[in-house]
Amino acid sequence: MLAEPRGGVRGWRDGYVRRMGLVRRLSEAGGASLAVIVAPPGYGKSSLLAEWAEHDERPFMWLGFDQATSRRRRAQPVATVLATLRAQTRSFVLALDDAHLAPPGVLRELVGVVLEECPEGTMVAVSSRCHPPLPLGRLRASQALVEVGVEDLAFRPAQAATLIRMAGLELDLDAVQTLVRRTEGWPTGLYLAALCLRGKPDVSDAVAQVRGDDYVLGEYLRDEALPGLSPALREFAVRTSVLDELSGQVCDAVLQREGSALTLAELEAASPLLRPLDPAHERHRWHTLFRDVLSAELRRTEPQLVRSLHSRASAWYQAGGDRDRAIDHAVSAHDPIRTGDLLWRSIVSYVTQGRNDIVQTWLARFSQEELAGYAPLALCAAHSFLVAGNAAEARHWAITGSAALERDRARSGCPSSSASFAGINTMLGGAGVIEMGQAAADACRVEPEDSPWRPIWLLLLGTAKHLADDRKTAGPVLETGADISAATAPSVASLCLAQAAMMAIEEGEWDTATELTDRAAQIIEDRGLTDYPICAFAFAAAAATRAHQGRIDEAKRDLRRGVDLLAALGDFLPWYGAETRILLAHASLWLADLIGARTLLAEASRLARRTSGAVVFARWFDDAWSHMDSLAETSLGGPSSLTIAELRILRFLPSHRSFREIAEQLGVSANTVKTQAHAVYRKLGAASRSEAVARAVEAGLLGQ
Repeated sequence: MLAEPRGGVRGWRDGYVRRMGLVRRLSEAGGASLAVIVAPPGYGKSSLLAEWAEHDERPFMWLGFDQATSRRRRAQPVATVLATLRAQTRSFVLALDDAHLAPPGVLRELVGVVLEECPEGTMVAVSSRCHPPLPLGRLRASQALVEVGVEDLAFRPAQAATLIRMAGLELDLDAVQTLVRRTEGWPTGLYLAALCLRGKPDVSDAVAQVRGDDYVLGEYLRDEALPGLSPALREFAVRTSVLDELSGQVCDAVLQREGSALTLAELEAASPLLRPLDPAHERHRWHTLFRDVLSAELRRTEPQLVRSLHSRASAWYQAGGDRDRAIDHAVSAHDPIRTGDLLWRSIVSYVTQGRNDIVQTWLARFSQEELAGYAPLALCAAHSFLVAGNAAEARHWAITGSAALERDRARSGCPSSSASFAGINTMLGGAGVIEMGQAAADACRVEPEDSPWRPIWLLLLGTAKHLADDRKTAGPVLETGADISAATAPSVASLCLAQAAMMAIEEGEWDTATELTDRAAQIIEDRGLTDYPICAFAFAAAAATRAHQGRIDEAKRDLRRGVDLLAALGDFLPWYGAETRILLAHASLWLADLIGARTLLAEASRLARRTSGAVVFARWFDDAWSHMDSLAETSLGGPSSLTIAELRILRFLPSHRSFREIAEQLGVSANTVKTQAHAVYRKLGAASRSEAVARAVEAGLLGQ
């Protein structure tokens, strides 16, 4: 009903969280004559009006509307209300609550009288679930309008925490922030979610699972939001819930119709739950929780349509080059063939750019039988599990993919002669270094120059050549691999650089090794790959070079990261595990962690025995164990056990000469000087050159 104007202050329900910032904004909008508060149900519009009335010096006059108002002719009551408004002699605020229920003509007439005929300083406050049919553009341009929308009314974490406590639930800050993200700060959604969570045994896990189609939340939204849409708009909204982003074009394609852009504009005007994503309001999205409700409604009313809608969306996004959405919709359509074809074309970029998690999520949506039923999908699983460090699963899906190829070569998107298929079988089949190098070389010959697989085969070829002690060939191959993969396959680039650094360490080229590992570390940092297990080898190489350089803090950090990532890889490729542990062991030696180094070397030795043809491992092990024996002999000697050669090196340490310059003066190699210098460090219990000098001064081995 249309209520007569009345003064006084409306109260609010217990548990209301005050909005003093918004109240000040409304009260102090001196030049404005119209305030429009537009938001979906449950955002506290009426309560905000009540709080504003409590703090504003002007009296408030309230007009409320209900469904009957929009159905009945009320010429006389409206005239009476208008007469009352015209009779006011001092400024006031006319609060029009639930204005979305007012007949447009009545609303315009009421606002027009207040703006044009009432005392200066009078305002109209319109609270509505949709944008009111008023000349907002003109008022906005003349600075006579103050607007409060969904973004303003959405709760921040501090406000949400207060509301959640009032609902009888205590959550830590992380859980509150998660709940705010899930509800997009929707106050009633937060409150109802808190009620749902109170009975959960593990609230922390349950917070991340809050959805709009949960019974309590879904019931509220179905009761309050859906009835406000016409049947045509409701059908459009329900069917487009398969899309995370709505535009006229994609909606036309998915719904197989025309004019969706106009429908979106109509929907946006009818419901603020449809949020614009661009200034032109051409792209939109549904509020997360409301989209959940719409999706549930689609599954309930038209379950047979769900897959068709997702399939059309997948085709549309594929044509537009949006591979993520194309694959995601193919997965949602539960189409293993389309998913396999799309994913196989891009599997290299996903697994080498730190995006293997999303691949794992997609694969988890299919049953074992569905994965096994189509070769490209099975082979995608093999590559994904390989990069994740699960060699057993990778081996299973490689074998399964091979069987699927034999069953159905005609449909398959990757023929049995595919180099990538042969390569993964070679890696997982326990092949030795020679076989791995041959498979990689064959793949490089077969694959086109611009093939996304090429960097991987160059890495494997360079590694095989290095392990076979053919460093002359390995170097250029790894350099090419690093160059062509830096932009498209950053994890492969970092591994190429780390492999080249390992060769440089063998040759005593520590400056080169440091440059290579620094480049690898920079790629990992820039591309967000620091938590990517496959990068363990790059961190191991960085730890070894930085420890040798005396960059102790960096080396310790890289060592910890390398060990953690290696643990995440589990039972990975033997040669990879052996190389990584060898470098980590050398870093541990330079950092004086003998126990850690021994453990790592023992594990590396076990894995090396499973890698036939890797002749360079013997040299690494001999050097490491010899170094460790030397440490054991000198660890108890202290300063008095310094040899004549070491004392000679000690005399140069206070100078600013580099190890290379000292070596030139003494007529020995730079590597010899460095080895003797580090022996001095260990015997003096020092971690750096400056500390060794200080300890030597204290021991009387150097002058002051």
